[in-house]
Amino acid sequence: MTALDKKQIIAEVKKIPDAILHYAKIARADSLLQCYADSDEFLAVSSDGKMRNYDEFKKLNTEYYGLLKEQELSTTREAFHVIDANLVILGWTGNITAFFRNGDTMTMKEYSVTTIFRKIDNIWKVIHSHESCLPVEIKKA
Repeated sequence: MTALDKKQIIAEVKKIPDAILHYAKIARADSLLQCYADSDEFLAVSSDGKMRNYDEFKKLNTEYYGLLKEQELSTTREAFHVIDANLVILGWTGNITAFFRNGDTMTMKEYSVTTIFRKIDNIWKVIHSHESCLPVEIKKA
């Protein structure tokens, strides 16, 4: 695979994490979840250390985003690794501030996510994610 091939694949895949960040900012779980593969091979490890299949991941995100008003997200680093034409790994680190409908604020610094994307039926989807962050800071309203 040439450097140009890898560059083109990264340009295709990058649309998905960009969409995830956008939907996370505006607290749209329904749209965000469309970026993930609803399949048996899906696995998510959340920052709470729990492994979840797609249905459990969907439930967690639907509940979380239902409590949110919006989020601020800033990317400090991202690194794409093209494994082949149908498999890409992304390492992402950033900071997240979540603003809840009840007035509480939660800050997650150095939030890191390793995401694996697979091209399924010619569409890039997340099949695996692993999240971690420094201890969460919560400010009550």
